[in-house]
Amino acid sequence: MTNWQQWVVAILLLLCVVRIGWASYAFFRRMKKKDNPCANCVTGCEIKKLMDEKRAECSTAKKEKKKKGCG
Repeated sequence: MTNWQQWVVAILLLLCVVRIGWASYAFFRRMKKKDNPCANCVTGCEIKKLMDEKRAECSTAKKEKKKKGCG
């Protein structure tokens, strides 16, 4: 790698690998924290829709348990 163009290509490839690695790390970190995987989806996401419905069901179930427990 004596030509300067080869060095530029190597640096660009290294930057691409670092970017892909960082994106993978961030994705799995969000999964570990159990964040919504479709929080940043631009279009309608079926998983996001299902998670929102499930979250709504769980919140109503929690409210009903609190009402029953306090009475």
